[in-house]
Amino acid sequence: MEIWGEPMEVCFSKLRQRVLEAVETTDLDPLFRTFEKINGPTAVTGVGGSSVVAAFLAEVLNRKNGILCTEMMPRDLRYRNMAGYENVVACSYSGKNVGVDASFSVGLRNYLFSAGERPDAVPLRYCISEEERSFVSLAGTLIPMALTLLYYTDNDRNLLERILQCAESLPDVIPESDVVEILYGAENRAAACFLESTFTEGGLAAAVMHEKYDYCHGRCRLNDAQGNDLIWFPEDHGLDLVFRRELGSFYGRVTEIDSGYSDPVVRDFADTCTAMYLCREIARNKGKDLSLKIIPPISEVLYTYGGEL
Repeated sequence: MEIWGEPMEVCFSKLRQRVLEAVETTDLDPLFRTFEKINGPTAVTGVGGSSVVAAFLAEVLNRKNGILCTEMMPRDLRYRNMAGYENVVACSYSGKNVGVDASFSVGLRNYLFSAGERPDAVPLRYCISEEERSFVSLAGTLIPMALTLLYYTDNDRNLLERILQCAESLPDVIPESDVVEILYGAENRAAACFLESTFTEGGLAAAVMHEKYDYCHGRCRLNDAQGNDLIWFPEDHGLDLVFRRELGSFYGRVTEIDSGYSDPVVRDFADTCTAMYLCREIARNKGKDLSLKIIPPISEVLYTYGGEL
């Protein structure tokens, strides 16, 4: 097995600095102008940490640009009828993987949200001052999300810095189980995706995602049989009031992630930041390192696959 990456504690110690340096060195005016020009039905793709970026960008383009925007996996485009779509935005740290190739093979207008460039796509380019070497993407996920947040908030850097400064504040309850259920809604999609992806890639726990209303239709039986921990994103109305009343006695440990922001896009970004530091704490407690990863041979075979999806 190969050991690859920087130690987790190093990556987290540099996380805020790497995000802010990317904001300072990226030419935001052309990036934001290109975002503004994306019009018409749009697919947004990404895998791994970039799937979290795709979820967040799709949410922002839908709300700010007022367009139909669908988060997809690159392989989805091969098996869906894409005739109703006009654009595809591929999110990728390098812009070089086979998922980007697949995203750009269906005859749509191509955009690449990346630190890299390629000739077959309109660039949505950002700058990286120092490359992160982490098996679980941290700065590689948070940098493009931060730039997307700045587009949404008309470049409110003070808000971004406040969120980053408060990100290390952990929830009161830290999950311990080897099975963790994640209760979320569309307004928490990016944060929930980060948790699921990191729990899986980091080997922290088996993660099961439940959309809030879908959970009501029998999915509570998993915990009844297993005795799991729960992470959820509470609201102060409707169904969430029932969850707050019932879930505490049903699960051994219930972790709430709630940054307190009223705007759902801002809250999803802030909750994703909190989720990152929550995962660090879980990894510490379990003696794992999210960044310095021992990679089995099969991982290299699958990650470097370059054929047809």
